[in-house]
Amino acid sequence: MLTHLQPLIKKSNTRSYKSGSTILYQGEAPRYAHILSKGVVKVFSISAQGDEQIVMYHVEGEFFPSSWIFNKSQGALFFYEAVTDCEIALAPPDEMIEFMLSKPESMKAMFNYFTTNYSASLIHVNALEQPKARDKLLYTLYFLCQRYGDIRQKKTHIPFALTHQNLASLVGITRETAATEMGKLKNTGLLTYVNQKYIIDAEKLLELIGEDSLKDINIRLFEK
Repeated sequence: MLTHLQPLIKKSNTRSYKSGSTILYQGEAPRYAHILSKGVVKVFSISAQGDEQIVMYHVEGEFFPSSWIFNKSQGALFFYEAVTDCEIALAPPDEMIEFMLSKPESMKAMFNYFTTNYSASLIHVNALEQPKARDKLLYTLYFLCQRYGDIRQKKTHIPFALTHQNLASLVGITRETAATEMGKLKNTGLLTYVNQKYIIDAEKLLELIGEDSLKDINIRLFEK
């Protein structure tokens, strides 16, 4: 997707954000479509109790907020925060849509983006519906491998750091439970990590999940 958007990025104004900076607030009406050319962005909401609930992450080549860009909402549905130092191109939404619809290959890339992202979201929902914390984490790791890694590889790398608190927020459990269950999963040989970046044994993951229907799914989001 980044390749298809590169001509638009080059002629757009670019803004830099330091790690930890808020890019958009929930309810804010943006002026531009945000195209992420470098870095990782966390998308989250805050519960009535003040707890952070992570919805997803955006990586290079993605754009947001989609609901506002395509006139489905008056503002951002969630908070957007830079996880790493980020560079974001700012383009008028109508101009971005027109640009993506101007060529068949760009249209195909956009269609692929939304359909695969939708499929990955369903996997995330399925993870949240699991009754046990261990299964929630297993299915969430599967979601992360499909959405951000390449599950075709035996050793699947998640390309950004995840703390136990991040995983807990993604799954809807406490940090303590996430830490305990992730420790148990590490002992099975399922995962290793360096600087909080996880490397998942894809074959072991599918074995522990135990659903044959998941073995033939490959919804790698897009090539850069």
